[in-house]
Amino acid sequence: MKQTHHNDPIHATNTHVIHEAIASRAYELWLQDGKPDNCSEANWLEAEGELATGRRLPRGDAPRLPVSF
Repeated sequence: MKQTHHNDPIHATNTHVIHEAIASRAYELWLQDGKPDNCSEANWLEAEGELATGRRLPRGDAPRLPVSF
């Protein structure tokens, strides 16, 4: 029986699922904020952090990065 190690590469299917989960949560955050412009990166990073920690941060505690392109 093969043992998996936490440093094994992520399978492509898992990568797609993770990307979709982050995208979905980032979209929810964008809607909650009233659909502002220029916040996609900040929302993505917040959603990614929530997924990594397994918990949603209270919105006041989450770092909000100004994004401009």
